Amino acid sequence: MNEFTNVFLHFIFISVFAFLIVVSFILLKPFRTHQKRPVSTVLLKVSYLVFLVSFIILIYLILFFADIPDEGSMGGDSLMMTICYVIIMLSFFIPNLGIMLRRKVKKVRSQYNIAFSIINILFLIAILIIYTCFPFNFK
Repeated sequence: MNEFTNVFLHFIFISVFAFLIVVSFILLKPFRTHQKRPVSTVLLKVSYLVFLVSFIILIYLILFFADIPDEGSMGGDSLMMTICYVIIMLSFFIPNLGIMLRRKVKKVRSQYNIAFSIINILFLIAILIIYTCFPFNFK
């Protein structure tokens, strides 16, 4: 791939990812508190946004800089890579479903917010660990 196409693809992906973060920030209004449960609401929204930023950075790094070896040459690392991929796929769905379904929960909303905040933080920790699993090749 020539240099212009490579730079153009980087620009497109960075623009789309930045757009996703800005739209998420606008839609969530993270510092708009609820009168009955201000702490749990802010905790859920902020933990989701921090998770989202780290997830998008991970996806960008994997798309453009991951130096993933062929299946045959991976040796014992194939189990670790499989676990990383499963965690990435789960982290794509579970926090997003949690933030979308939060308004459907009425009676135990504070517990729901705290539970999904913990889930978001756990996925954030998993993503930070995954950063160390992938061999990145920055050229």
